[in-house]
Amino acid sequence: MANRRKEMEKALRRDLLLQAAERVFGKHPFHEATMQEVSAEAQIGMQGVYEHFPSKQRLYEEVILYRAQSFQSRITRALEGLDNPLDELKALIEVRVESFHEAPEFLPVFLKERLHYDWDFKSRFGRRIDRVYREERERVLRIIQRGLDRGLFRDEDPEFLVQFFWDATQAALYYHRKFRPNEEISECVERAVQGFLRGVGGQ
Repeated sequence: MANRRKEMEKALRRDLLLQAAERVFGKHPFHEATMQEVSAEAQIGMQGVYEHFPSKQRLYEEVILYRAQSFQSRITRALEGLDNPLDELKALIEVRVESFHEAPEFLPVFLKERLHYDWDFKSRFGRRIDRVYREERERVLRIIQRGLDRGLFRDEDPEFLVQFFWDATQAALYYHRKFRPNEEISECVERAVQGFLRGVGGQ
């Protein structure tokens, strides 16, 4: 029983550190953020920080993987039972908007690293993070391809449509966060969906 309690406490401290790091990295570029700031934000001593994360780079990687795993599990659940590619894309957008609404500090971190991946910039954070973005892109690519097969989208290169889909989603998120922070999430989702369909909808 005591060992079980210790493991639960350890897992809780790790989650608190990841959430604190998410806020710190969301406010500061990687090279400016410090482990001391994360320690203070989480109200956990430096020894506790290093027990979980041996370096700032490892902590940064784990922040992205922590949130990405949450995305992936929520998306998998949201797609269950759906067959129409348009419904699937809308579900993807809903999960993304809801997730960023719950953790807005993560948005700049996520977008910065995805930009590195999309544009083939060399990332210091290596293959683990690249895999997150690759799997996400491949999932959307499969949905887009099925939409093309059914004539739902204009006949374009699927890779172009994937990027256009993310750009429409990002534009809606930006507008929501910057100019309409109090609007319903459903409005932001609908704006992203309509922006995408107006650009690439089938003839």
